Amino acid sequence: MRTSTPLQFNRALNGVLSLQGQVQKYQLQVSSGKRLASAADDPVAAAQILNISERLSAVEQFNRNANLVDLRLADQESALTSATTLVQRTRELILQGKSRSLSTDDRRFLAAEMRQRLEELVSLGNTRNASGEHIFAGTAVDTVPFTVNAAGDVVFNGNENVRQLSISENRRLSEGFSGVDVFMGVRNGNGIFVMDVAPANTGTGRLINDALNNAAGYVPDDFRIVFTAVNTFDVINDTSGATVLSAQAYSPGAAISFNGLSVAVTGTPAIGDAFTVNPSENQSVFTTLKNVIAAMELDATSPALSARQTFALDRGLADIDQALSKLISTRATVGARANTLESQLKTNEDLTLQLKTVRSALEDADPVEAISELARHSQILEAAQQAFVRVQGLSLFNYL
Repeated sequence: MRTSTPLQFNRALNGVLSLQGQVQKYQLQVSSGKRLASAADDPVAAAQILNISERLSAVEQFNRNANLVDLRLADQESALTSATTLVQRTRELILQGKSRSLSTDDRRFLAAEMRQRLEELVSLGNTRNASGEHIFAGTAVDTVPFTVNAAGDVVFNGNENVRQLSISENRRLSEGFSGVDVFMGVRNGNGIFVMDVAPANTGTGRLINDALNNAAGYVPDDFRIVFTAVNTFDVINDTSGATVLSAQAYSPGAAISFNGLSVAVTGTPAIGDAFTVNPSENQSVFTTLKNVIAAMELDATSPALSARQTFALDRGLADIDQALSKLISTRATVGARANTLESQLKTNEDLTLQLKTVRSALEDADPVEAISELARHSQILEAAQQAFVRVQGLSLFNYL
């Protein structure tokens, strides 16, 4: 088969150019450390590398989110710790105020300190983070969450929503708690029901020793204990209007059982005095402190007022204990979320290492192999170039 001189020339030139391309390819692998210079080198691997890179970028964002949530949880943890200490101090003041050896002025001094503690608690509720956001305002971070109205009541101005951030491909975590959850949503009484005395009572009777004896038999209705005589009482279900117990003999301190619960009345109630047992409701810790302050400042100039003051302090102590329990449980949840973040960051770190290992296997060149192939193709190119020069110089005229 005969071939023309131009065809031979083109074939030789294409061979040299192909070898030059191979040399450049391995030179690039050696210098960059990467096996793929473009998607054309290995389309399947290139697609896999792109997917892995996108997942790595997502994991980096998850880690940034996790670190941000961790900082915000730390801010709430600090505020909750201070609030717990403050409420515990208030509890100590209540216990001091319950001592009958204190004078009216002594209790007013305690009330003055409680007012300072109440102001501090409001300030803690309005804590800001490093970004200037109110940490207990829910998602309304630019709104001051707690303010005091004209009546002296602390009102909440934020919302109950809490921002959530993704910390993994299938997991989101709240960055904290709304002020409603922490300070406002506290159950009063014993958390199930709450005792109270009627404002018009004139005797020295007061409720004590509340207990839930049968949770299955408890119905969240309103009940009233009414003294029909100095030594007898009725128990009335105000929700249904039915009389539960009638003409019961009164014994100070003896348990009165109904509706799956029991309470006791002590002291000397007057005829017509009433005591209520109602389902617990949400009561803010601010309201609890305000009520205790009012009880401390009460001028107990009569036995009836003294009994009312003692009952109010007892109830305030129960409400404070509920607030403490709420704060402690919230702090525990914050700590649990912090542990979750730590665990998730470790998981993200392991996933990042795994993805980088797979990506490296797909895109990184083997240095030994790349250098060996570069040397081999360089030798072949050199030989081909020399042969091309010699073939290029062949001509019939050289022999004429």
